[in-house]
Amino acid sequence: MNDMTLSRKTSVAFASILMVWGCEAQAGDFVNFQMFDTSLYLQAGNKVDPEKTISPIFEAFGDYSIGDMYVYAIWQNALESSHQQGPSSTYYYKFVPRLSIGKIFGTDLSFGPLKDISFAQWISRTKGYGTEYMPGIGLDWDVPGFTWLRTMFYAEHNQPLGWNDRRIHIDYGYPFSTSWGNFRIVGTFDRTFGGSGQAVTTDFKPELHYDLGQALGQRPGHLWTGVVIDMVKNKYKIQNTASFKTNQVSYGALIRYSFF
Repeated sequence: MNDMTLSRKTSVAFASILMVWGCEAQAGDFVNFQMFDTSLYLQAGNKVDPEKTISPIFEAFGDYSIGDMYVYAIWQNALESSHQQGPSSTYYYKFVPRLSIGKIFGTDLSFGPLKDISFAQWISRTKGYGTEYMPGIGLDWDVPGFTWLRTMFYAEHNQPLGWNDRRIHIDYGYPFSTSWGNFRIVGTFDRTFGGSGQAVTTDFKPELHYDLGQALGQRPGHLWTGVVIDMVKNKYKIQNTASFKTNQVSYGALIRYSFF
């Protein structure tokens, strides 16, 4: 299958997913909750990519009667043309559907902090590269204070290298309030374990969000602003060396609006 055919099929699949989400009124028994986020990130200190970037981001999350699905898409653009690494513009998108064992079989799988187990899939694509497919197991946790805390273990299939790696992914959300207003810490932690000569990658990306909408007298939980730090070792599985740095601590600012 060539890239053009695969891209068309992926676009059709993406459009079909959006059509399903758009039928919430007709599928109330299937849809428990769904939301869409649009964000704009300004980032500096990047390695491999251009040092300074501006990136529109689209995210969506849906909770359904059989599981849930997360969608993420970024269009990254360089802010300066001099002394840049990597392409001046690129995109990346991923779909992460999960089938909940507890929901499908109507069984309470909770045990201590463990809330549910799911069959997870990660399907992603970067401009100019093949599609990545990763099946795995997802664990949902019920930890006091966290809105969500999820751990996923994946077997990673990279084109054209095959089943050459494993990955652990953690994502979380922790809200808190101060005299200044409402905040939340959200983010991800990813670690690959190396395969076919690739370097082990660690990517820790915490974000601090401030509920700007509520501070301006609007509904809470919709308009956010904040800061982000992205700490990466061996970015994109490229071994960091003295002559080619792939370790980074980048930083940035964001503004986000959530529709739900």
